[in-house]
Amino acid sequence: MALWRWLGETARELRADGRAELAESLVRLAQMAAEGQADAAAEAVPAAERIAAGDTAPSWAAALVGHWPLAARVGDRAEGESVLPAALARLRASHASSGGAAGCGPAACAAELVLECYTNIDGPGHVVDRATLVAESLGHTRPGEPAWEALVLAQADMLIDDERPDEAIRELDTRAAAARADGSGVSLGYAFGYVRALRHLDRFDEALSALERVEAGMTAAWPGGAARAAARRRTGVERARVLAWLVRVGRRPPEEARAALPELREADAHPRMRPGWAEAAEHLVAAGALDNDWRLGTTLTSWTRYFERVGSHRLCLRVGLVAARLAVARGARWTADCTLRRAERSLQRVRREAEEFGDLEEIRAEAARRGPREAPVAAEEVLPMLRGQSPEDVDPEHQADLVRTALAERPGDASLLNALGQVGRTLALSDAAAELHWPRVRAVPGDQKAALSLMETLLADRDTAGLRALVRLLTDAAVPPSAPTGAATAAPAHRTVAADPTPAPAG
Repeated sequence: MALWRWLGETARELRADGRAELAESLVRLAQMAAEGQADAAAEAVPAAERIAAGDTAPSWAAALVGHWPLAARVGDRAEGESVLPAALARLRASHASSGGAAGCGPAACAAELVLECYTNIDGPGHVVDRATLVAESLGHTRPGEPAWEALVLAQADMLIDDERPDEAIRELDTRAAAARADGSGVSLGYAFGYVRALRHLDRFDEALSALERVEAGMTAAWPGGAARAAARRRTGVERARVLAWLVRVGRRPPEEARAALPELREADAHPRMRPGWAEAAEHLVAAGALDNDWRLGTTLTSWTRYFERVGSHRLCLRVGLVAARLAVARGARWTADCTLRRAERSLQRVRREAEEFGDLEEIRAEAARRGPREAPVAAEEVLPMLRGQSPEDVDPEHQADLVRTALAERPGDASLLNALGQVGRTLALSDAAAELHWPRVRAVPGDQKAALSLMETLLADRDTAGLRALVRLLTDAAVPPSAPTGAATAAPAHRTVAADPTPAPAG
């Protein structure tokens, strides 16, 4: 019995028993989780917990209420280390209270949250932890329960990450047979486990057929609204990924795969979609079906920064490798360098990284072969040249590379640093721009133009710690109170050298 069918049937039973308020709370929280509305779910929990704590509420109700905010974070939001402590605390509380997973209830097991955290942080590196946790938890569930099916799919994912996709398929077959023998069967969502295993076995046509069956049965399998929208998102990104690979090997027309790729704004709103979307996009770029421009690069940069911030290091690495390869291919050297550094940081935080290490070395070698971008004018003439560009000629990545080249000749130049900060904000590389800006401000804290430019960059990046450090630095360097007063007016900052200063998408 799928989660949404279970919720629907349980809600009807609760309403029939006069507990409509609890029924509505459970369904609403589950919908919020499916949409990734973690903050809204957290705000709704206290009221729902009061309802679930009533004498007539089922024993599993309170645990299920508390499950959904974390489910939104590890699921749709694809968070890792940022949510792991809370997920582990919930696991310990739920399982210790009953000596096992039986305290979680039939709809969801607290182990699901930890398993998904481990997957986001470093799926292949946590296969032993995941295998142990699944084995412990499955014994306290039974076929027909949503928690059982979720744990079975988690086990299949673990086997795939352990490079055993054929074993994952056998496991799914065995569990499905057991569910049918029990009279309950499995839901259509079970097919996603097969799709991932088939992709890893290079059986793309079979994976595509499985997705087509999911699409055909979607209306009956998932209720309208958040549940079906989440299923459509997952189906859409999986279909785009399979088709894009088939295009790359010449077995499907590029137009079909390009049409299947979900809208960028949807992947931007739902981080769970981003690794699959990025993979499909890279294949489409290789086939000439998608433009490899600075806008795509900025999107991928903002995604890698998000995954780094929430501690989903394996996801950051996967998207970062795509972003770095595409940046090198389009000649965006600064973007490529920054992306490679971020990918290297993620690589240091994962295990079983041999393949990714090889990929990074290849990208780094290709970037070195291409060399730095040469400026067509002297360093002091770069900014006037860029400001004279017509809007249709503006490429912020090209601008950034030229400014970086000029800075190599004139390190600490406040005007060049200001320009880099402005274009860095356009490219979602404010952190990298600030890193280059700090030495100048530390060396000459009285350079108000440099300090104001750095402050703008830190504000754009929402870098609270950096802003505090800047305030301390400027305060310590301030003129003593006994000195003459009357500070000079700060010089106005230059307008951005980028003609299109559209901010990068939020993580």
